[in-house]
Amino acid sequence: MHYYYDVLANLDNTLWDFYEWEQTDNIVPIKKMPLVKVTEKDIKTFFKYQINFDSEWSSKFIEKTIVKNGKEKLSCILFSSGKNAIIIEIDETGKTISRSKLLVEDENNVNEIIYSIKETKVPYKIEQKLEIRKELRQAEKEKHFIWIELNTLKEKQNQIKCSFLYYEWFGEFESSMEKMLDKMKKELKKEYTIKLHEIASLIRMSYKEYL
Repeated sequence: MHYYYDVLANLDNTLWDFYEWEQTDNIVPIKKMPLVKVTEKDIKTFFKYQINFDSEWSSKFIEKTIVKNGKEKLSCILFSSGKNAIIIEIDETGKTISRSKLLVEDENNVNEIIYSIKETKVPYKIEQKLEIRKELRQAEKEKHFIWIELNTLKEKQNQIKCSFLYYEWFGEFESSMEKMLDKMKKELKKEYTIKLHEIASLIRMSYKEYL
């Protein structure tokens, strides 16, 4: 079995790009992890679908990943095609339970090392397609934050604050609270813009004023 050493993994159901990692994520410093070479087709499949690996094949990887500064052992596999790489955590049956992309430096090192390793034919089943993220993490968070605020305004029937946000958003007045909320929610379903960031910032500032 081949191994790769000293790598960070952001284990989650969602594959976050390195520039979207946050301190609150499940970022695990790994000391030693099994390394397997696969085809680029396999890698693309691992990125797009839920994967169940053959239990007999995957059993040899159970608790073979060693975490730094601790006694904890994980069941992870680092796959690389020489072009792209992905870390997949599995359970005892071979089912994928989390995955992670790599930092740029780690991925470059892995893809360079993998050329000296023989390619493995990995037995697995393709399950459901994973949800494709259309926007960056920060954009999704700010949209969700604004959506919650709009629902709060409706619940509290805060006409004054609703009118303020509406004017800052569209530069116009509207007397109907229902119409304002409806238009703002429709706007949230569109592509993220700098205006949404400005609205989210205004909402945050409005709460700081009460502190």
